[in-house]
Amino acid sequence: MKVAMVIQNSLRSLGGGELVCITTCLALQKLGYHVKLVTDRFEPDEVQAAFGMGEVLRKCEQINVPQLGRKMARFSAFPGILFAWMSRRFLEKQRADVVFVTRDPRRPDVLPEGPLFRFVYEIAQLRNFWEDYAVWLKLIYKNLYARNGQNTTFLALSPALMDEMKRQGFPNTELVYPSYGTRFRPRPKKNQVVYVTFLAPQKNVDDFFEIARRLPQYKFYLIGRDTARVNRIYGGYASRVLANKPSNVEYVETRIRQSPDLLEESKVYLHTSTEPGMSIAVMEALSAGCVPLAPRQGGGGDVIEAARVGFRYSGIDDAVRFIRTELDEADPEAAERDKRLSPEEISKKAEIFSPEAFQDRLRHVMEKRMSS
Repeated sequence: MKVAMVIQNSLRSLGGGELVCITTCLALQKLGYHVKLVTDRFEPDEVQAAFGMGEVLRKCEQINVPQLGRKMARFSAFPGILFAWMSRRFLEKQRADVVFVTRDPRRPDVLPEGPLFRFVYEIAQLRNFWEDYAVWLKLIYKNLYARNGQNTTFLALSPALMDEMKRQGFPNTELVYPSYGTRFRPRPKKNQVVYVTFLAPQKNVDDFFEIARRLPQYKFYLIGRDTARVNRIYGGYASRVLANKPSNVEYVETRIRQSPDLLEESKVYLHTSTEPGMSIAVMEALSAGCVPLAPRQGGGGDVIEAARVGFRYSGIDDAVRFIRTELDEADPEAAERDKRLSPEEISKKAEIFSPEAFQDRLRHVMEKRMSS
């Protein structure tokens, strides 16, 4: 049987990056590979609750990288040279026919020799961890471990990122849209707005609240998860932002797959983050038939541009006007709005982000790489 190895640093938070890992495993399984998953955590029931894809994980073989070297290397960069070599040798002994990196391993681990496919979420990810070391130590790492870049096919997760990587000298770069995994289905729509996220500063929840505050006649839902944990990580940010929640916003702490009606019944999906990389949450909203709204800058806008549905706003006022037009049934533009896509038509647009489309794209880049 053909063997594929998928390297994923962690399966703990179960967000967008982890879904990229699980959908990659699914695609490889459907292509006939036995998948060896290199990760720190292996909980199919948690993956089922988060993504509805626990069976995919159950079919994988978990591989645990030895931890002793990593822990010892925390005290000094010098022994990391040896432990990096050991971790590379360990991965190479898995005898995989193809290797995908969905989340870079933690230092001092390094990637195995030979052809591999590496997902890239942002350009800063490509900076080697040894760049901050002393000059002599950096030269040792570079000579030992920096040569494999020429054997790597980089998989950029957005058109903007792909263009930037090619400008910066990464010619072996392919565009791969991430997949939403298990799709949602439109239900009869209510005049409400939803945002699915966790409460971290980069998610710009304050903007979500400000937009809701200016539209008090409408219901807004903020769907969060892991609030206590995220609150600790970001120094109490979640508590501070929730203390400023407008009265027309309801915060629901749940996995959206446990309460799919909150997404499937909402008319507008308001994404306020400007983070790079195409947002899987916006893709899921499309599959649920929501009209997506996101800033011009960032991955949410990239999804809207690729699907050719929704609106990219330039500021708070811009977003408020769009939502008011979408939700106000008495608006004089109602006749024009009737010409817009139905929830079912919007859901159809999401098929470019389906697991089947993702599998086809991976097959294409693999065949292209193997034939070169």
